[in-house]
Amino acid sequence: MRKSKKKFLAKLFIIIIAIFIAAFIFRGALYRVAVSYKEDGSRKNYKVKDKNFAMYIEDNISDAPNDIESIIDLSQEITSKALEFSLEAKENDPNKTVLLRRANCIGYAAFTAATGNYLIDKYKLSEVWEAKPVKGKLFIFGQDAHKKTKMKSFKDHDFVIFKNKVTKREIAVDPTVEDKFGIKRITKY
Repeated sequence: MRKSKKKFLAKLFIIIIAIFIAAFIFRGALYRVAVSYKEDGSRKNYKVKDKNFAMYIEDNISDAPNDIESIIDLSQEITSKALEFSLEAKENDPNKTVLLRRANCIGYAAFTAATGNYLIDKYKLSEVWEAKPVKGKLFIFGQDAHKKTKMKSFKDHDFVIFKNKVTKREIAVDPTVEDKFGIKRITKY
């Protein structure tokens, strides 16, 4: 009887590990099924004006991106390298946060959008694509997550929309979620 109990526990352990591995591998898909974002206003769209910011972007380009998807990925990668998330951070201008190295979700979205637009201009896609930071709401399984909390810092959540000006196709990203969990794309509600 002890042997069968050990076998059962070993199988159970393997099943639990397999579930955790599958959840990790499919975390992006699971997140997109569970969480959606609704645009709820606009934010200031900053341009890269500071030479330190421009140099930081240039220094972090290893391979020239060849399409919008790789520009979006590179924008998020540069943001993740440059910033550390902080609820206490008050500055949102990426020309300043590049030096401060800290930002909240508003600052993360502003940094990613500014970096994205810089790269879109650099690689001559500005006739077709643009990036903009937006104020939004998170919905978890269709329920407004902001109504369920009393935290003042969670009254909204910023994300970035890369929009094709011709086809109106939108690619939505949440730079804070990408930084913490490696989830590159999100679902817009």
